[in-house]
Amino acid sequence: MNQQKPSPTIDTVSAFNPEFRNHPDQILDQIRSAHPVLHDESVDAIILTRAKDVAQVLNDRNIDCDPRKSSPGSRLRQVHRVDENFRPSLLRMDDPDHKRVRDLVSKAFNQASVDALRPKVEQIASDLLDSLQGRSSFDLIETFAEPFPMAVIAELLQVDTDKREDFLQWSKAMNQLFNPRPTPEQLASLKWGSASFHAYLKQIVDQRREHRGADLISSLITAHEGENTLTEWEIISTCELLLFAGNVTTTDLIGNGMFALLQHPEQMEKLRVNPALLPGAIEEMLRYDSPVTHVARVARDSPGIDGCPFHAGQTIYSLVNGANHDPALHLDAHAFDIERENKRHYSFGGGAHFCLGAPLARAEAQIAFSLLLKRFPSISLKPGAEPVRKITPSFRGLESLWLTVPSTEETRS
Repeated sequence: MNQQKPSPTIDTVSAFNPEFRNHPDQILDQIRSAHPVLHDESVDAIILTRAKDVAQVLNDRNIDCDPRKSSPGSRLRQVHRVDENFRPSLLRMDDPDHKRVRDLVSKAFNQASVDALRPKVEQIASDLLDSLQGRSSFDLIETFAEPFPMAVIAELLQVDTDKREDFLQWSKAMNQLFNPRPTPEQLASLKWGSASFHAYLKQIVDQRREHRGADLISSLITAHEGENTLTEWEIISTCELLLFAGNVTTTDLIGNGMFALLQHPEQMEKLRVNPALLPGAIEEMLRYDSPVTHVARVARDSPGIDGCPFHAGQTIYSLVNGANHDPALHLDAHAFDIERENKRHYSFGGGAHFCLGAPLARAEAQIAFSLLLKRFPSISLKPGAEPVRKITPSFRGLESLWLTVPSTEETRS
């Protein structure tokens, strides 16, 4: 007698599930086909994998973000450790606070600001790659993909260069920020990283109040729009969010993107022959292997989707990779094609919470891949050193990606 296979849950599509971590497409395809609007009763959550449903939720301003509005005992409350002292950062704010803070912060992240920063970003990337000269192999994640975006954010904030290694360690400790079941050691590391970030940034904010500069922190202190200003908590939590999320996601974009190119050498060759394809290639990297796995929202009472009603406090998980690989949105959705005409994806979220740092992330990725392909014309995966996926809830990236490059003499020949 055949036993009925249990329905998938939010844990099925978690980084803790090795099958999903290493081969997500098969699981997402099965859920999208059999359970397009999946209700995980154990955590009172709706799980969405179809592009049209994900788009509907992300663009609905009547759906909330603040985990304090989720049901008691929800996974979202557990992840964010909601208690009487919880205060949401920009990532989890709802209007009117979200609009007020975002409008002020966004002035530092518009395209003009990113373009002005671009020469410095190129210099940072070039200096890091200079340090790899003469090496026959290296771990791209450790030597470049991690320190590069961290140095860029540090430059944006104009913080001490001798603190960048600390930022990297604090950021790594905060990788457990979205872990619903941290070990005591992980929880202690998370608290240490967050407290260290907060203490350092408070010190910097106090200094910038006395001596303003042209940096982002000074801009946030002086930002104003009518009667609106940013509180000290909003300034510090926003900078902390940038240092953590802005670093992790760009690291994963570079690592995932390079791995995709190495797995599809014909696509890498297209990019080498025609560098004008690079902006489109970055969008395909984001679509094909998104650094963000899901976006969580909190429902209000509504008709929901396909006859499945939402009730107030219910968590809605929009699975980004599921939407990005939906065959209803993309032909040959599992193929990696840097010349794909339809470049739509949900890797930066959508609606009012569309990723504020998207212009900077795109610029960093374009600069990174442009220089990597120029510096290393014959780069390849290091034999015997399999890429390792990291276990980071809510994010998808690589722990290590060892590459081999020919010697200078081989390259010249």
